[in-house]
Amino acid sequence: MRTILKEGKANTHLTHLEELILTRGEEGYEMAKAFLLEMIKVLKGDGNTKVSTSVKWDGAPAIFAGINPENGKFFVGTKSIFNKVPKINYTMEDIDRNHGHAPGLVDKLKKALYYLPSLGINKILQGDFMFDDEMLEVVDIDGEPHYRFKPNTIVYAVPVGSKLGQQIKNAKFGIVFHTTYNDLKSGASFGADVSGLKRRSDVWFDDAFFKNDTGYVTLTDDDEERVVTLVTEADAINSKINYENLPLAKMNIYLNSEIRGGAFADDAEGSYQGFLNWNRNRIEKKVNKLKSEKGKQRAMAAGTAELEAIERSKQDILNVFRLSRLLFEAKNIFIEKYNNAVYATKHFVDDGSGDLKVSNPEGYVAVDYVGNGVKFVDRLEFSRANFMMDKGFKKPDIKENQMLEIFWNNKKSTKMSLKEWHTLLPKTRKTNKKLFESLKSGKMVTSLISDSKMVKLALAEAVQWAIDEQEDLSPNMTPSKTIAIVPGAFKPPHLGHLGMVKTYSSMADEVVVLISSPKSQKSQRTVNGMPITAEKSKQIWDMMISDHGLTNVSVQVSNAPSPVRATFEYVGEDGPLEPGTILNLGASRKGGDHKRWSGAAKYVKPGVKLVDPAVSAVVPELRGDGVPFSATDARNALSNNENADLFFGEGKTQIVRDILGLDEMQEVSAMGGGAVAGYSLPLGSTKDDDEEREFANEVINYLFKQGILK
Repeated sequence: MRTILKEGKANTHLTHLEELILTRGEEGYEMAKAFLLEMIKVLKGDGNTKVSTSVKWDGAPAIFAGINPENGKFFVGTKSIFNKVPKINYTMEDIDRNHGHAPGLVDKLKKALYYLPSLGINKILQGDFMFDDEMLEVVDIDGEPHYRFKPNTIVYAVPVGSKLGQQIKNAKFGIVFHTTYNDLKSGASFGADVSGLKRRSDVWFDDAFFKNDTGYVTLTDDDEERVVTLVTEADAINSKINYENLPLAKMNIYLNSEIRGGAFADDAEGSYQGFLNWNRNRIEKKVNKLKSEKGKQRAMAAGTAELEAIERSKQDILNVFRLSRLLFEAKNIFIEKYNNAVYATKHFVDDGSGDLKVSNPEGYVAVDYVGNGVKFVDRLEFSRANFMMDKGFKKPDIKENQMLEIFWNNKKSTKMSLKEWHTLLPKTRKTNKKLFESLKSGKMVTSLISDSKMVKLALAEAVQWAIDEQEDLSPNMTPSKTIAIVPGAFKPPHLGHLGMVKTYSSMADEVVVLISSPKSQKSQRTVNGMPITAEKSKQIWDMMISDHGLTNVSVQVSNAPSPVRATFEYVGEDGPLEPGTILNLGASRKGGDHKRWSGAAKYVKPGVKLVDPAVSAVVPELRGDGVPFSATDARNALSNNENADLFFGEGKTQIVRDILGLDEMQEVSAMGGGAVAGYSLPLGSTKDDDEEREFANEVINYLFKQGILK
């Protein structure tokens, strides 16, 4: 079996089985096929299998703990222990110094450092934090008391009187270990042997290995035949695909957007048309933003060439969609079998109202004999629940008497109450006032939404706006919502920016990244002559946000020429913030960066509470070698055709190059899902002097213009 993980890398991301062909082409298909065939052996009880399975616990954050062989000292940490300048915590003071920007993380790491040394960990283990004594509560489920804890999206419930319940009873700290490292430089190996660890009453721990003690998880002959049939069909389709020059990364992003709408390559033709329309819409938006006729013509020519390339590859793209769907269906057979197991814990998700809905485990991980793994997750259930239900999603109080008639064409319409529409459509926190008003006026759906695959989600956003408008917030009502605004030009966005956004994501209910649109020629940035437009910056943001699962982050492109103006327009009288909102403005703790927001309070909408930027400022993210991230360095790496994964994430250089059109000379690329935007540099965290000076001048000039500075 081929390997999936690369040596020397932390276990920070697992790939969905059906995504392998979209990330690694034909090689990815061979990997996926090998895993499926080995999984048959696992559930048939074949002792010669090269694969084992583990349950994917939905814990957070990831915690690393063990002995550093370089000095023999016990430590705890996050994935930052693998930085070139590692953030390793041997003492409580180390934790404050390395992670003081995230109080919640500090608390969990300090408890880990207090409780875990006595377990006798002799290697380095990675695990997911599950609970502490402050999180545990006793609730009644079906007339029986249960211990309840919610480390992430899944709510876990354990009967108080059960064996596991008795273990949890006195526990002050709970963790599930799933990955092993021999040292800080070797690669990760999925799986953690905890049999030799010392048990103590105040620490609950377990490994993630699946235990088929009851015999409920078996693969029948019929099940095996179903999997083999799907693999055989997949083989036939794979043999027809010419993977060369296919836009696989873009197709993957598009399919992720389908998942958010509740589908996954259900119909290859429909997915192809959706993918084509998606690209066409992005081209039209790009062309419409350009001022000069020559610029529009060049952009249209480049876009037309891209669409023609997609159309020429139609059969290959159709077959990739079909192949991914077959792998998806084969994977789900195994998920169904594993879900039949009898678990010591019960699993729930919040339905949005605070009530618990019975759920299956998050998913499972298939691990090969050298410790590489892929995810077996029902993405149409858990991933969607994770996207919609966490981070404070609330079920609204919908009035019965408000009606909406939607016209599908000039002959057919459907009229229902907002409550009925809300029940039938996907759940979303996004709103679309313009679309609702258009629907209300009687305009046909076909004239408003060009991508058929996105109709349900778009309608849901329109309905959500109407529902939200039912509840008039008085000045005395304060919604429990904290919003962080991180503005910038991002030319291009990189992991330094992402680090800032991730920090604000842990501090706020919602993070809005605003991408400004500089107008002056000197403000433009290019790579080998290709301009880094706001739209391209957004696409890179989308990729990074999707990769890191930041479901409470959104990206918007502003027409304002400077980040300051974009921010003041957003938080001002005509902006979307509601009275009672608590507002954080993105800033770094380095170099007095927060001072750029001097006078901002004058522009904030009445009723919105601005947190002192000096208080809300965050510690900037540094590169592994301790050097600040730099947009200039990122552009130089791309310009010189170097590996730029340092700036964008492992294996992402080519995707960024595709977005920027560096290889194919295409100006447009697709990105699905929510995204973030920000400064072309992380606020105050880089030596990119030209861009820093330019931004500072923009701020000062604006403040002078508004009369804030004299």
